[in-house]
Amino acid sequence: MTIAERLRQEGHQIGWQEGKLEGLQEGMHEQAIKIALRMLEQGFDRDLVLAATQLSEADLAANNH
Repeated sequence: MTIAERLRQEGHQIGWQEGKLEGLQEGMHEQAIKIALRMLEQGFDRDLVLAATQLSEADLAANNH
């Protein structure tokens, strides 16, 4: 294997790992939004929901249909 091939393979591996991590983080964020919206539907205080889920006001506003 040449140096170029090895570097290309390492770059591919790093890109795959970064993509997997990004997908996991996005999934966790979406789950936090779902939980927050359910909490709000159940009558929980908005400030409590924001603190518990660590979401921003903008996160909730963008997803509160």
